[in-house]
Amino acid sequence: MALKDTIQADLTAALKSRDDLKLQTLRLLSSAIHNEEIAQGKELSESDVFVIVKREMKQRKEAIESYRSAGRDETADKEEAEMKLLEVYLPAQMSEAEVIALVEEVLASSPDGNAGQIIGVVMKKAGGNADGNLVAKIVNQKLS
Repeated sequence: MALKDTIQADLTAALKSRDDLKLQTLRLLSSAIHNEEIAQGKELSESDVFVIVKREMKQRKEAIESYRSAGRDETADKEEAEMKLLEVYLPAQMSEAEVIALVEEVLASSPDGNAGQIIGVVMKKAGGNADGNLVAKIVNQKLS
């Protein structure tokens, strides 16, 4: 079953079970996917849907930071719960050990590259399954 279909099925299940948080979160996600399809004028691929889910996760993460700094812990907790619901739709992230091995492999093949180039190559090889902040941290540690 395609990811978009899975999201739609989960939305229907949340509607039937009256799970308000899940329902709201999946409606926003479904709406973002639909809006992107309209903008591109075509059906989205699996990788495009993953990008949208990641974008929604990033928005939640930024909102959590803002709410915490403003002392609005209750709202930040709601955003964290939404983020946990969205994580289900992402592929498993690479572990730190896997990222280190990938960074070392890229450094061995191109030792004279700058940090930005190396991070780009690692992220491309990881296929979006690695956290960008973790990759940047490891690359900077290896280069210094």
